[in-house]
Amino acid sequence: MTAPKKKGRFVIRFELGLLGMFSLTLVTGCIFFWMFIIGIWAGQTILQPTPGEQGSSLAKLAESLRPGKSSTIESGASPEQKHDMGVEPGAPPESASNSETEWAEAEPSFFALQVAAVRDQERAQEDVAQWRGRGYEAFSVPPEDKDDPFIRIYVGKFDKLAEANQLIAKLEKEEKIKAYIALLPASRLQNP
Repeated sequence: MTAPKKKGRFVIRFELGLLGMFSLTLVTGCIFFWMFIIGIWAGQTILQPTPGEQGSSLAKLAESLRPGKSSTIESGASPEQKHDMGVEPGAPPESASNSETEWAEAEPSFFALQVAAVRDQERAQEDVAQWRGRGYEAFSVPPEDKDDPFIRIYVGKFDKLAEANQLIAKLEKEEKIKAYIALLPASRLQNP
């Protein structure tokens, strides 16, 4: 009697020796290393300011993170050390860096909730009046540039993000609207 034939299953089998495992590990490591290098390069490229963006906070952040910034001169350095660094003995001590000075002098900002964006100034004023009538601190902000046609309507003015999150929960529950948190510089605030 002959044994019944088994139906053959299609099987693919890979076998790697020690050299094959080492090569696979090396290739995988090189791929991840180059992905890391390209990621750093892309991140630095994104942080570079565009020609019209020289004064933005993103440009200031990029400047402060740029490697190779000049070293700071400590105010407690001796006159001999300052002379060795190329500083005149009577010169006032330098600040940490220009970018840190700019951050220290940066204008104050606050969190607000964007509840609408409209094209018409009259409609924006009506919306602000409606929100104020409901008991909320509301204001509008004009468009930032000529390509942006929208006047944004904001509710609230908070120093802490947690406070803004509390108002979002309240608006979603009571007013049934979706609001978005925005960080606004104080100079963008438009008085009614």
